[in-house]
Amino acid sequence: MGYNPPKKPRAKSPSKIGQGKHPQKAPKNNYFSSLMKTEEGRALRRYWSTKPRKNAGRPVGVPDGYTKKQIEPIRADAKRQAREIVSIMAKEFNIEDDYAKTALETAVEVMKVPGENRERIAAARLVLDFCKQKPAAKNELSISKAEDFLASLVEDDGQEA
Repeated sequence: MGYNPPKKPRAKSPSKIGQGKHPQKAPKNNYFSSLMKTEEGRALRRYWSTKPRKNAGRPVGVPDGYTKKQIEPIRADAKRQAREIVSIMAKEFNIEDDYAKTALETAVEVMKVPGENRERIAAARLVLDFCKQKPAAKNELSISKAEDFLASLVEDDGQEA
């Protein structure tokens, strides 16, 4: 008794994925690429990309974790404190130039307002460079002491020999 094929083959449902032998080779239809082929589509795309957004994100200059309403009173307080601090510094360091005072006020204000650490450190460096003398004399003294020490060692070596 051999193999007997069925009289009527089983009915199969049509393939849901593509038509033909190689559905992966079918041309892709991307909406936006087909949109850019016509002048009306390009105009529509240009309109979409330049349309003002309803909620465009955090305003420029507002640090992470704050809203514009929250940071405004903090900035006003920092500006007031900066004015007081710079007036004291102007008396102490004899600063008479209005531009220098304004620059110092801005730097002190940036230091007081929460924000990026890089900006605050740069402002602190600016204030220190303007008001405090760099310790160059201290380094020269330590170098001269080291030179004196080495010279005394050479002299001691020469006496022992």
